[in-house]
Amino acid sequence: MILVTGATGNVGSEIARQLIAQKTPFRIYVRDAAKAAEMIGPDGYEVALGDFDDAEAFDKALVGIEAVYMVTNQSDAFKTALTRMTDQLKEAGVKRLVMLSAECDPDSAVFFVRRTGELEEIVKGADLPWTFLRPDWFMQNFAGFVAMGMVAFPAGPGKTSFVDVRDVAEIAIKALTEDGHAHRVYRLTGPDPMTFEGAANRISSALGRDVPFVGITPEDLRNALIEQGAETWYADMNAEMTFAVREGFTFNPSNDIEFLLGRKPRSIETYVADHADQMGAA
Repeated sequence: MILVTGATGNVGSEIARQLIAQKTPFRIYVRDAAKAAEMIGPDGYEVALGDFDDAEAFDKALVGIEAVYMVTNQSDAFKTALTRMTDQLKEAGVKRLVMLSAECDPDSAVFFVRRTGELEEIVKGADLPWTFLRPDWFMQNFAGFVAMGMVAFPAGPGKTSFVDVRDVAEIAIKALTEDGHAHRVYRLTGPDPMTFEGAANRISSALGRDVPFVGITPEDLRNALIEQGAETWYADMNAEMTFAVREGFTFNPSNDIEFLLGRKPRSIETYVADHADQMGAA
């Protein structure tokens, strides 16, 4: 059986929906069963309640589990918990660990990049059968901008190969259910790089209505996140991460999705078309 952590998050909820559609047995590990049911439906899976700080609850969640999808975050608390959880995963005899990660370097001066690298190092040091997924920025994150009526983000020439969460989830399920993915790193991207302004223009064209790009400062982004309830460290991290856009870094597409799925990754136009009703197409 598969254990899906973070089943109320972008990737975890999509993994759950796809597993339900496939009628694959799985269990979710969540703090709020009602919220999970609202996002993925009420049936087709088992529920284990708990959080990453609760060692006893996590042990119970691992009973009978052979494969684990592990969501991550960059907090100090998660880093501490991950060290303990790797021991629990080994003790439980987990055969496949698929961890959501990102481009990283444990020696980076950039906090997000450094911390993500530190998390990967913890898992590598535990000698687990890991697979790391390193997706680019999710297309699904634009839904909030569309609802707001604008793409408000720091401006710059940097380009991102935005990826559809559905493609990421498909790869995760392959790694959770098939042999041959241990100690592999998959960089998961969309088919082409674009600036945030370019993404706003393409979304506008696909929707048939204007969703303008509005350049803001990193400080504006930080303050908006705090106003929405984010912790200060998280807001600071997200503001710092915009350096890649502002300094002109380009994250070109990889061919990992095409190699693993035998098709091109979904384009941003496909994402918009498939969600046009929710996004208010003209």
